[in-house]
Amino acid sequence: MIEPNMATMLSYITTDAAVEQPALQAALKKAVDSSFNRISIDGDQSTNDTVLALANGTVKNKPLSEDSTEWNVFFQALKKVCFELAMMIVHDGEGADKFVTVNVAGAASDGDAELAARAVANSLLNKTAWAGTHPDWGRIMDSIGYSKAQVDENLVSIHYDGVQAVADGMRSEIPQEELIKVVSQSDFAINIDLHIGEGKATVYTCNCTEEYVRINF
Repeated sequence: MIEPNMATMLSYITTDAAVEQPALQAALKKAVDSSFNRISIDGDQSTNDTVLALANGTVKNKPLSEDSTEWNVFFQALKKVCFELAMMIVHDGEGADKFVTVNVAGAASDGDAELAARAVANSLLNKTAWAGTHPDWGRIMDSIGYSKAQVDENLVSIHYDGVQAVADGMRSEIPQEELIKVVSQSDFAINIDLHIGEGKATVYTCNCTEEYVRINF
């Protein structure tokens, strides 16, 4: 059960630096929003979840704040740690053997882009297609369509990594075998462009296999 805001997850991040509590809280929220809150294993949230950042001040520096000259270095390091931990969770998804990055660009807003990306990432039809090495772009179009993002199906383009599956809402001329090669990999990206605006978002997910069903039976 992982589609954070957050879910079934305990993460503890520590630093020897001294950091002012309000600044650390704000930094952690920003870091979590772009990492832990951008992953989905099965779309199910749960009641137990925690991400803690603890600063013990062992190095006895002047407590960092958002105005400190060293702040950006600290913040980027925190973001990197959160991101790497979040990616480990996706790679360790129950029964999963494929890591899938869903990128959406050209949306009316970043919020719309996230709606579309989450719809694609959470769709069981998509997840099982990836498990079966089937590049079913029709299922992706369907997910985008019901996502509540602003969409004109005649403008949508979809690439599996760099291989185009859909152009202007229609199947491309690329042979199916080329798409299958991409989906056969253990790590690939689905790149969607809605060609409406400048909004963009990324969600990280995995496939859904028979092993997932067995574990949760």
